[in-house]
Amino acid sequence: MAQAKRPRLSSNGSDASSLPLFCGFELTEKKVISLPASLGPVSAVSAWPTGKAGHFTADSTADKHAVFAVGTSHGCIALVYSDESTVVLENSGSSAVLQLLAKDSSAPASAISDAKPVPDVVAGDADGQVLVYVLGRVFSRNTLPAPISTLSADLNPNMPSSFSVGDMSGTIASCHAQDTLWRAQLDMGSQALPVVPGGADQRAAARLLDPTVNSACSVWLSDNHGLLTSYVLAASAQGFIQLLSRGIPVHTIPLSTPCTSVCPGVFVASDISRELPGSSYTQAIVGDGSGQLLVLDNFELVPYAQVEYPIARIFSLPLRAFVGHDGPDVVVCATLSDTIYVLHQRKIVATYSAAFWPSAVDIVADFPGIGPAIVLVEPEALAGKSSSSSLHIISLRPLLDG
Repeated sequence: MAQAKRPRLSSNGSDASSLPLFCGFELTEKKVISLPASLGPVSAVSAWPTGKAGHFTADSTADKHAVFAVGTSHGCIALVYSDESTVVLENSGSSAVLQLLAKDSSAPASAISDAKPVPDVVAGDADGQVLVYVLGRVFSRNTLPAPISTLSADLNPNMPSSFSVGDMSGTIASCHAQDTLWRAQLDMGSQALPVVPGGADQRAAARLLDPTVNSACSVWLSDNHGLLTSYVLAASAQGFIQLLSRGIPVHTIPLSTPCTSVCPGVFVASDISRELPGSSYTQAIVGDGSGQLLVLDNFELVPYAQVEYPIARIFSLPLRAFVGHDGPDVVVCATLSDTIYVLHQRKIVATYSAAFWPSAVDIVADFPGIGPAIVLVEPEALAGKSSSSSLHIISLRPLLDG
């Protein structure tokens, strides 16, 4: 835990003193990486590095690599580098890959080559298997009751190698490479659901709905005593989000529309200093199938923005990745369409329309020669065209005032 002043939100707009130095973004396709047809159709992607980027400079990573872990419906997992080289990981014999998470390597420094980086990769498949790859080889294997529906890194600085995993049966677990730390079952329990006209028993109806854990993330929230505590935030397809501490549900929030994606960060004005441990993740943004975006802070939801299409995935990047000061995070919102939205301080500041519906989306904190970027997976083309998937790198260039 860390002592902090309890954050106060401004629901009426931004403080003028904290306005950003930019007026929007220009989104431009900078690179297309064609993948070997032998990999099969790409069903999941995870970019590395994914952490906090530095100042936005066009050549800040000229001598570095960005790495994309890609998984396919054939069960193949590969690392794709920014120089377009590809390394297929050890064959696990798994079924279709549904979720991927690329993380900093946990291998001993003496085992890490000075050549191209090989991040740890966590893969979740259609059989409920969770496989952890270290230095390109299967290090551990775990199994959940149903196909894996979400993977996310644990942002608790005391547990840097752990991650959260959820499946289609409502199971949520916290794991690391060697073991499962805890496992729980999402359940609405005795929590009241919103009342609808006609007096329908929504709790009974909810039991008939899909129990899938749609999304999960870790977040630090401040209590009434000003203490920051780490929680896992899990969103159920049954229409609620639940906060868990060490596997124990501590707070449940019913939703009018099921949440499809959650993402940690700081999105609206807060008094918490970013210098405190975990304070870069003291809020979470919640998106749903109606295109609504909400911010969770102090265990309450605050309206953020509305987009036109149902939300598929939400990502965040620190403002400092683009300008020379801190502020609310920049939000990248992928939808169930060909449209990507970029938002900041409750406003849509840029949109990008691809020529296809991406089969997977992620962000990369620092792509060589580009900086922060969005990666879109173009699925295998129709007959008569290329039969391989490809990665489209979309730059996020800030448009500065003056």
